[in-house]
Amino acid sequence: MSILIKTASLRKFTVNKVLVFFTLAGFALSFAAPHAGALGIDLEKIPDVMNYDKPTAQEFAKASVKAEEAAPYGDDLLGYTFYVPKGWTGNLLTNSKDLKVQEKQDISDVIFSMLGKYIGHAKNLHRSYVTVEGQKLGYEVKALHWFVSQILTNGLSLAAVTEISDKEVEGLYVQIEKDQSYVVRARAIINGDKLIVIRHYLPQENYEEDVVEQAKIIASFKILKKSNDTIEKHVEFGFLDQSYFDYPVSWRLKEKPILTVERMSALLYQEKMQREQLVLEGHVRVNAISRLLRTSLSKEVKDFKESLDIPKYSIGKLIEKISFKRDPSISMQQTEIYELLPDDKVNMRPYELLVSVMQSDDYYYILSMISPSRDHDFFGWAKNREVAKIMIESMRRYKVGQIVDPSDPYYDYLKEAK
Repeated sequence: MSILIKTASLRKFTVNKVLVFFTLAGFALSFAAPHAGALGIDLEKIPDVMNYDKPTAQEFAKASVKAEEAAPYGDDLLGYTFYVPKGWTGNLLTNSKDLKVQEKQDISDVIFSMLGKYIGHAKNLHRSYVTVEGQKLGYEVKALHWFVSQILTNGLSLAAVTEISDKEVEGLYVQIEKDQSYVVRARAIINGDKLIVIRHYLPQENYEEDVVEQAKIIASFKILKKSNDTIEKHVEFGFLDQSYFDYPVSWRLKEKPILTVERMSALLYQEKMQREQLVLEGHVRVNAISRLLRTSLSKEVKDFKESLDIPKYSIGKLIEKISFKRDPSISMQQTEIYELLPDDKVNMRPYELLVSVMQSDDYYYILSMISPSRDHDFFGWAKNREVAKIMIESMRRYKVGQIVDPSDPYYDYLKEAK
């Protein structure tokens, strides 16, 4: 079933009906003018990072020295190891047991903390060098989106990128420092609530000669202690005892009394102060509709579309369709994202509208999110994209940790969740 929202059927919006999007608690859409943001980067057109077969990883390790830090800043989650060629200088440690572990300190959540720097041989009057840095994250975000955001923020030229997993990405870009051009190969890894980035700066003059060595150094990088913890603490929300989903603790839940299990809704949002005004960073509404009402998902989607009304904004084209994972208690899930265009394109910022429909044996669910446009605020969009993923993928018909009788239809799901 398609949930395609047709622009012609929506016209313009008013905010006084079912979805009270932007007047909540004094919120307003930002009237900041758009900036370049993510414009100019199309991830689908950027090639993957090149891999090299010679020398092999084993051969490279035998010809190199292991650089290791066991617990920078006294934090095991920041520990790392990798290989650098013999003769490099820096804080090279061959035995982590010799380390004097510092008293644990919190690293910055604003700027990077240097964990290690390693400098190579002089070649053609230039030296390669490697840095390892760490930062504390306070928000959910994919490694790929974090990396691209950094490229955009610093005005760098992205040449290649490979998403290894949601928590790991490798990229290649060009950076100029003091009139010297470097080809930088970097790997970013999210480990619990920590972000660790290794960067190899290769002078452009030495690129052809040392590009394989650069790739092997980055490929040898490993985290000493991996964590599967989420970046933020997640809170479980329940529609009475009927349906549940999780959301990051940094988001605020607007309490609304539930009068009947037939139609229930929840409203979550995140805001920030900008020019002495609360500006909406993200807004989610989740509707749960009982199938005992003898309604249909297509009818509920139609009613949802007709109820949408956002002052001075209109729905634009379909941007993308997304396939998220779904809980076993959810039989169907479909998600689409649309442009949300301002009437005044000069003084008002664009947004995006995400709509996800889900179905279980007993309920239909419609989740909608208003988020900054990826072309206007890529990082804000990336954080909201991850929040939507958390909520959608965690939607379920049971409470995690709940003890139930084996005859309960969700007994197997609960066993897996525990």
